[in-house]
Parts: sequence; structure tokens; C-alpha cells
Amino acid sequence: MPSFISDENAVNIQIGYILNLIVLMIITGIIIGSFYLYTEASSEKAMSAGFTDLGNQIARDITNMYFISENSKGHVTITSTHNIPLAMGGNSYVIKLNNASDDRMASVDISKDSFAEYNISTTLNSIGKPVYIYTNRSVYSSSGEITIRMDKNSNGWSLWIE
Repeated sequence: MPSFISDENAVNIQIGYILNLIVLMIITGIIIGSFYLYTEASSEKAMSAGFTDLGNQIARDITNMYFISENSKGHVTITSTHNIPLAMGGNSYVIKLNNASDDRMASVDISKDSFAEYNISTTLNSIGKPVYIYTNRSVYSSSGEITIRMDKNSNGWSLWIE
């Protein structure tokens, strides 16, 4: 009986298994976590590059529309339609236009989903005269297409996206 009480080998083996399992879970968690962070950083880089390129393309089209309409006489309506990627960096996105204010110029804003948690803003700095921008319209990437419309009449310019 005294040898049974003083024998602690079985307890040590079970605790050893449990400790080895805990260490294995920690190491596996570290490996999976680092892989997740690496892929998330790659996704954000792809989104940043894609949002910037798309914003520049839309800004270029708006600028070209403005210059054409500015040098045209009478009522002018210009429409430009483009296909857009359904996702960038594995995420859907929203395109919005913003009017100029006292402290900032008009811009094209592209944000991840409908939340502004990740946002790229491209300034429309070549538009000299006030252009009224319909800011209540948004284009979602799931549509696969963006239509930019500029209208010039005797009251001035109007710009919107669909």
C-alpha cells in the first residue's frame, strides 16, 4: 500500500500529455494567426491598388467629360459606361461621389462594402467651375458596371453615377 501512494508516475504522464497538447495548440495557433495576418495584409494591398486605379479611371473620365462639355455650346449630356470588377482584394466595394466644400475638393470615394472602414479618396482637382454632384447615388461592385453622366445646361453642370 505505501508503494501505491508514493507512486506518482501515472499522474506525471497524464500531466505531460496535457501540457504537450497545450503547447501544440499554442504553436498551431501562432502559425495559423501569422498566416491569417499575412493574407489579410496582401488583401489590403490588393484593395488599395485596385481602389486607387479605379478611382483614377473614374476621375479621368469625369475630367474628360468636363473639358468636352466646357468647350461645347448649348445643352450637352455626356454618358460613359464601364465594366467594374465585382470584387477587389476579395471584398465588395461601394463607389460614391462627393461635392466640394470649403475645406476639400470634389472627390470619388471608394470604400470596402457599405462601411467606410477602408476608404480611398481620389480628388477631382481639375474641375474649375462649380459642378453639382448628386451625392445620394452609389454604385455597388456587385452591379459589375458604372455609368457616369454629366449634364451641362444654362444652369450649370450636373454630375451623377448609376
